Amino acid sequence: MIELLERTKRYSGAAKPRSQDYGKSARTKLSPTFSRTFTSTVDRYITGDISKPLLIFCPALLFLYINFSAIRYLDLVASGLLPTDVVLPLLLIGLAMALEILLPIGFHISVVVGLSRLYTDSEMTAFFACGISPMRIFRIVAVVSLLVAVLMACLTLYVRPWAYDLRYLLEHQAIAEFNFADLKPGHFYENPSGNRVLFFEGVDPNSGRMQRVFIQTTSGDTVTIVSADEAFHQPGDDGGGAGFLVCIRARTYDFSPSQVDMSQTVSAELRVKLDNPDDAPIGYKRKAAPTWQLARSLASPDIAELQWRLSTPVFAFLMGLLGFPLSRARPREGKYAKLFMAAVSYAVFYNLQLIAKSWVEQDVVKSIPGLWWPNLLLALLIAGLIWNRPGPAQQKTAARLFRA
Repeated sequence: MIELLERTKRYSGAAKPRSQDYGKSARTKLSPTFSRTFTSTVDRYITGDISKPLLIFCPALLFLYINFSAIRYLDLVASGLLPTDVVLPLLLIGLAMALEILLPIGFHISVVVGLSRLYTDSEMTAFFACGISPMRIFRIVAVVSLLVAVLMACLTLYVRPWAYDLRYLLEHQAIAEFNFADLKPGHFYENPSGNRVLFFEGVDPNSGRMQRVFIQTTSGDTVTIVSADEAFHQPGDDGGGAGFLVCIRARTYDFSPSQVDMSQTVSAELRVKLDNPDDAPIGYKRKAAPTWQLARSLASPDIAELQWRLSTPVFAFLMGLLGFPLSRARPREGKYAKLFMAAVSYAVFYNLQLIAKSWVEQDVVKSIPGLWWPNLLLALLIAGLIWNRPGPAQQKTAARLFRA
């Protein structure tokens, strides 16, 4: 900060003797050249102070996310549900989708930490003494927040549907390449449609067949349970598709609310037809749908997805502005003193966004106010905190103390 002030002295002109009314002046009168040079220097200085923590927090959050995602995908690989060569593409796609969540919180924390350092090191007091008002600093934060909001708009409107579409495609290909030989005993396996669960206790080392097999299938309101001594996979008649699961010495139990008694069947050999991934295309996924397609839809889930994409950049912009009033700290309080408050504030309003999205999807709340009421509450909170900031009298006192 001393270097910054010394740099601006070259533009301040010749020093003038103090008058008797010097102490009564609220601000020093600066020449136009000095004002332009100093304010542009302050703009770059504060922008850099905000951006530096972002370059630390955002990569750190992405690193944590990719670690948790890698653990989850590797567990699927170990269970035989996911090919190894799909893990890396899914992790990279996950990073693109995670930026939608991690960039706003990383930027919000960066604003709080960056400006808190200026307060705790008394540099903000020096700015006030040199005639820089809090609203001037607020405008700098607003400009940087607007740039982050533009980046968020690109992520939500274009990158989000592209990433989800590619993710669904990779998962569908992984299901199509599914191999029964990769299944591990002692695990529950659910088919993509979610209506069938498979479990087996062991594998015969000689024949490779599954031992003590349990299959539960749900069709409408009827639940069918198959218990077999052993089972093996048989490809389709044409050599392709999912084929059949042949159960040896199988017992079938049918449960239905319309029937009082349970229906039981014993079979020496039972063939259970498996779902063919080629017969079940990916279908319509609203998270992967283009934004223009969502704009034409009248379905509540599509409206919620569209408003989520439109409101997320606004949310990121407002969270950046919220960092300005939350960053006010006392000298020597520590630049991380407001970190917990920043994390709590983001968690509260982000969860309000999720609640609003759920309400719109379930048609509890109409498209207006839709997902916009959490942003409205956030804007009112920012306006109230800025309205109650220290007044001119307190700023004059801080300036006199700094000059002394």
